[in-house]
Amino acid sequence: MRLTILPYRLPARLLVCLLLLAGWLLPVTQATASDSLRLSTQPLKQVVRTDTLYQIPLDTLVYKPDPTKAIWYSALFPGLGQLYNRRYWKLPIVAAGVVGLSYAIGWNSKYYVAYTNAYRDISDTNPQTNSYLDLLPPGTTSFNPSQLTTILKNRQQKYRRSRDLSYIGAVGLYLICILDAYVDAELYDFDVSPDLSLTPLPTPQGIGGAKAVELSLSFRF
Repeated sequence: MRLTILPYRLPARLLVCLLLLAGWLLPVTQATASDSLRLSTQPLKQVVRTDTLYQIPLDTLVYKPDPTKAIWYSALFPGLGQLYNRRYWKLPIVAAGVVGLSYAIGWNSKYYVAYTNAYRDISDTNPQTNSYLDLLPPGTTSFNPSQLTTILKNRQQKYRRSRDLSYIGAVGLYLICILDAYVDAELYDFDVSPDLSLTPLPTPQGIGGAKAVELSLSFRF
């Protein structure tokens, strides 16, 4: 009887199986590792959605008034055009002009009406119309009618002239406010830099075949 010894066959086969299994698992492990590395090094801007934030154009952040709107605002009421153009320091000037001219118109109109009525009353023959007595100094008991008539007429003309000048000033202020609002809106983004350069440029210039030197000045604003 022939005795067969198989003590080392099983370990050898097992070793071969382990080697084959290791050779199959190694590429899978490397691929998994490379994928994990690619995920970890992916840029953040590719992960975050870019359309979740609303981007505001830069032009909308710069204020630029519309000249047409500035005209209409200023025509509606003096000073609104300057307020629309954000020239707030001009508002006290416009307000002072409006208040001053309004007061002047009211003051001169009041005394123009008073002296007109007084002059009319003293010029007629009705003794019941004597509103001119209210304009005499307190304590006056006698006066020269002819002289008083001349005084009343002169003062009537004076206050009428002052009233008319006040109206002209009000119209002038109104038009100036409109013009200022329009020009200010047109030149709102105009460069008012104080830099001014003067560059002399000597240039050879021939006159009749002879050489000469010409000096030209170049201004840059």
